[in-house]
Amino acid sequence: MSKHNANLCRVRSASQSKPIAAFSFWRGLRRFPPDNTALDRRGIIPQNINEAQETCVGVAPQLGWCTLGISPTAPKDLTPISDYVEGSFVPISRLVHEWEFHAALSLSPAEERTMVREPVQAVPAAIAQRLGRLRVLAVAYIACLDTGDVVSRLKPKGEAHTAAWVETPERINLLLACRELDAHDTGFELLGSVAELVRPRLTHSEVVAYSQILEEEIRHGVRGEIDEDALKGKQAYLASRTGRRFRAQFELYRDVSFVSTAAEYIHGLWHDVQIRIGPEHLPVAQLRRRMALMAELFPPNPGYRVFDETIEKTE
Repeated sequence: MSKHNANLCRVRSASQSKPIAAFSFWRGLRRFPPDNTALDRRGIIPQNINEAQETCVGVAPQLGWCTLGISPTAPKDLTPISDYVEGSFVPISRLVHEWEFHAALSLSPAEERTMVREPVQAVPAAIAQRLGRLRVLAVAYIACLDTGDVVSRLKPKGEAHTAAWVETPERINLLLACRELDAHDTGFELLGSVAELVRPRLTHSEVVAYSQILEEEIRHGVRGEIDEDALKGKQAYLASRTGRRFRAQFELYRDVSFVSTAAEYIHGLWHDVQIRIGPEHLPVAQLRRRMALMAELFPPNPGYRVFDETIEKTE
């Protein structure tokens, strides 16, 4: 079980929940806009090639092709996440990679597919093997309280997380807040969490390879980054290059950049994505080099491709 600093999560604020013999982390601190519910956006997402099927086990109401994971008993309104993951989850659905899934709320087949099943199918097997046993737990909301992070059935009045996870000796328990964002963005939060979980499990040679790419970009004067979080990390590093802590700042930047890049890599395997152009974004050549490195470290699963076939033919 790997310990890693909660400050490396995308929002830099340590979780106050500290369960014994487990480590909890979270992503995506935000305040709720009014009437923000999960929506199915499958109709506007060009899907990748693979259409692997998982099996569902257990007894629960059927909607469409997959059994919904509905808890037989209603949970308390507020449950600390470290306590929640120790509960009994029936039924459990099987995902690819021998991962598991349980939903504590009713999801339509389209929501379940977009939030969980298709993103998990896109996760390269090499990443899944690093993480080992993992259980995705779909909940309504994850609220941020002074006493720690809790699972809530009701929309929090204050701040909340989009995802959180608790690592135990048995497995990684990844909680997804399914009523905060739309279905596609919830799926992306799953991928972002997977990227954060794999980062402390990188080998030394993998860290060196990614560091070399960043150092080369900086030498060539590339100022942009793959997303806002990585851009802030890069700007902080560039501002500190004359100080004593510049190497430590580079490592912080590298970690955030890797997570953002790995998440976008799996995102691109899941479905077609739009490349953003501008001074704050990575030039296409540098973006392509990063994606090529990700594919070398974590090859796509059969039926998935990194680059569009029409782009590959032009090179």
